[in-house]
Amino acid sequence: MTKFNRDQFNKGGEYIEYCMVPMPCPFEQRKFVARFKYAKGSKASFVSFLIKNFTVEEYFARLDAGEAPLLIVESKGYIQPHIKKWLREGGYPVTVEGKERYIRDQVATTVARLRAAGYPVKAAS
Repeated sequence: MTKFNRDQFNKGGEYIEYCMVPMPCPFEQRKFVARFKYAKGSKASFVSFLIKNFTVEEYFARLDAGEAPLLIVESKGYIQPHIKKWLREGGYPVTVEGKERYIRDQVATTVARLRAAGYPVKAAS
């Protein structure tokens, strides 16, 4: 199993690519890793988590099987930086469990507000 090498990542623009051979990297050796359309500050966090928690073969096998990049890293506990900030601000633990509790609490708060405003909100199933 091959560990990711930080020097073989290309993080220019919206896309992160990984060069399958040491630099300089021929075009045909580059592999798509992820796209960051808006959250440009999340790239470094994503790459660091990827290096620490995945092998090259494991990540690209899952990506080639059709899984989304974010879902792949979230399967091992990755939490996006902006969500970590929300959890800390809300007093939740910065863990997957804390994130799930935060989401449940936000949904419950929203449902209560809608019901108080007279909207017919069905109970979650």
